[in-house]
Amino acid sequence: MNRHFELVFFTVFSLLITGCVNISEKKADIDIAFTSSNVVNHQFMGHGVQWSAYPHADSEDAEWGFLMTDEKWKTLYKRLDYVNPNIIRVMDMATWRYFKGVDENGEPILDFSTQEVKSLFKLLDYCQLNKIPVLFGEWGAPGFWDVDKTKKSVFRADDDRWISMITKYLDFLIVTKGYTCIKYYNLVNEPNGYWASTDGDWEQWRAGYIKLGEALKASGLDKYVSLSGPDAVTQWNHPTHPKKAHDWVYSTVTELDSITALYDFHIYADQDLIRTGNFIPYLEPFTTAIGKTNKPLVLGELGMKYNGDLKEENKRRGEADPHAGPEDSSMFVYDYFYGVDMADAAIQSMLAGVSGTIAWDLDDAMHTVGDLGEKDQLKKWGMWNILAEEFGNLEADKMPRPWSYSWTLLCNLFPPESEIYKPEFSIVNDRIRAVASRYNDTFSVALVNQSDTSKTINIKPEIFSKNQSLYQYEYSETNRPINSEGFPVATKRIDFDSKNKDIIVTVNDNSVVFLSTILIK
Repeated sequence: MNRHFELVFFTVFSLLITGCVNISEKKADIDIAFTSSNVVNHQFMGHGVQWSAYPHADSEDAEWGFLMTDEKWKTLYKRLDYVNPNIIRVMDMATWRYFKGVDENGEPILDFSTQEVKSLFKLLDYCQLNKIPVLFGEWGAPGFWDVDKTKKSVFRADDDRWISMITKYLDFLIVTKGYTCIKYYNLVNEPNGYWASTDGDWEQWRAGYIKLGEALKASGLDKYVSLSGPDAVTQWNHPTHPKKAHDWVYSTVTELDSITALYDFHIYADQDLIRTGNFIPYLEPFTTAIGKTNKPLVLGELGMKYNGDLKEENKRRGEADPHAGPEDSSMFVYDYFYGVDMADAAIQSMLAGVSGTIAWDLDDAMHTVGDLGEKDQLKKWGMWNILAEEFGNLEADKMPRPWSYSWTLLCNLFPPESEIYKPEFSIVNDRIRAVASRYNDTFSVALVNQSDTSKTINIKPEIFSKNQSLYQYEYSETNRPINSEGFPVATKRIDFDSKNKDIIVTVNDNSVVFLSTILIK
């Protein structure tokens, strides 16, 4: 994979010096130590993104026509080379790709030769080439998406016909086409929600999940792909079903662990949960329960949903935007602070023992509210809009948005299989977070300052190797240098001897600083 970075330890070169990092005796506001005893014991998978195969623009028959040209895919590939996601979640619909209804006997009619399936290949080609594990799945049972609910179709997660459809499709993609990048499978997105095809019915989803596990084993596909669940959104309880959102996770652990390879659930956090550091204690009961299984946990969707005045401002902006669906957009993706909050959320997840996070989402052009293809109902959550020319032709949509900067750094500087380390702080605070990682001979530290004042931090780097160069990356409102494609570059090289010195770092208010032996090219 062309990852656009290389490890540099002793090469001398010149970088633009814009940050404040010193190896000196300067007095710091806070001391932070990373010691080998503070390793977080979990299977770190790295951070990634949600990517879909553009169902409204993937063929001549799509709502917007065949807008996803080879040139568009080429641009996406180039950008993803910079972002360097370590896991990608791909959720799809049988009705978008291969399901053509049922025959007179109620048997599904499948066609894997459609242009829509070929468009999905474009996405999977990239993942396969670059060895990126894919968390694959379908949003829900295919009949749920039919406008005419009186038509014969497949409506339930535990319908044997849907289980058979999924198994045949996975066999085609993995065995016939060779997409062994598909490692995990989600059965129904957010099944605890009223918006899901299961409508919060735990027993229906559980039965379907067990049936799919059995089908994967019977077909031999379990050699390639395993189940991931429950994929519930944990902040929302169904108004009529008795099982609480948190219990979807705990019941998956206690009842379905034998067929579950990856645990996942969704979080859309508000600013109070993140900026106070309270995301860590929110996550820890889950990581404690799942940790006993010795299996990884990822946040299958991670995004920010603000409350209070910011919620009202988000709604106002969404209603004013001629292309946004205001009920399901985060208009602050255009704002610098969204990148601070997303980085802080990812850092806290690592400290809580989560194995990785999947940002919702890569691209505005992927989904509309209800996925009806209405051009004034885009789900605006993305790093950009690859079809910006069709939606106002705004520069703010064409180029990578601010939050892509901090997310790119998280993906590049914290590789899969890293050991993650918690910090020891000299003073108690709820506005400064720090995390470190070690992978082979590479080391990285991320520091986030959610306070309104600049902080000078003294890092005691016990876990760093001797005589390695570090590179500083800064995500601040006034300083976040980019290359010609709009992605991060280092601001400073630091020559460091861990035998003698600590590192003094100035982290500006409401900003993130990364230090790493990894040089992103």
